Amino acid sequence: MTYTSISHKITEDGPFKPEKDRYTLYLNYGCPFAQRAGIAMFLKGLDEYIQVVYSHFEMEDGLFVFNGKDDTDLEKENGFKKIKDIYVHSDPEYTGRYTIPVLWDRQTKKIVSNESADIVQIFSSSFNNISKNQSLNLRPDHLASQIDEFVDYYSKNLFFKVYQAVDPEKYEETFDTVFATIEKLNEFIKGKKFLFGDQITEADIKLYVVLIRFDLIFYPYFKLNWKMIKDYPVLLNYLRRLYQTRGFAETTNFYHTKGMYYTKVPGAIIPKGPCQDYLKEQVVDTL
Repeated sequence: MTYTSISHKITEDGPFKPEKDRYTLYLNYGCPFAQRAGIAMFLKGLDEYIQVVYSHFEMEDGLFVFNGKDDTDLEKENGFKKIKDIYVHSDPEYTGRYTIPVLWDRQTKKIVSNESADIVQIFSSSFNNISKNQSLNLRPDHLASQIDEFVDYYSKNLFFKVYQAVDPEKYEETFDTVFATIEKLNEFIKGKKFLFGDQITEADIKLYVVLIRFDLIFYPYFKLNWKMIKDYPVLLNYLRRLYQTRGFAETTNFYHTKGMYYTKVPGAIIPKGPCQDYLKEQVVDTL
């Protein structure tokens, strides 16, 4: 089954209009792509106007479920039991993969988008008529090319690279590339508040969902264990700053993040640690 992108715009003159209490965002705490969308929603101050429903990391037939366990939700409005139900309800002929995040129109009963990047941009620019943070642009025109260059490089060498560590033939090369990239990233961030100045951009969101999973998942589970992010003072301070910014901690659930990875093996134990309290310590202005 192949991935099928569903991507519509939200506009004043289109079928999907920027209105309060019209949309539902289906997420999963463990999924980094879903977390991107959730962070953007909070940053723009849309969390009061968009309903959020969290699925559980447990799966049935390879699909995330709405079981209401462990601080997740039952899907009561439509009676959806699995992520698949959203897609089938929106389009009975749909044959692609059943992925998250999903932005759902409660009025037309259709999926607006299942692309995290598109959903981030929808929240950034399409709801300014009701947004509580209208001035925040997660992708300013004057930074667009720099953001794309950054995301392209770090996606190749860090964001997606970490997953190659599970391949024995690629492990050593992946290990070396990942930590060389982290060293470069540490230098890039020195003296900065956020990646491109004093304002958060989509690049910060995309980097956060990787960094917050590194010590928790990639270091122990993927055996990328040269150093933890907390061993890099500059990166740690940057990560703390994001974690303590509204929208980041609210969409971060360490238990579910571990659960998504560790429960891939039947009978596996979800580890209780490591302790993440250091993320709550005071942020230094600049390093």
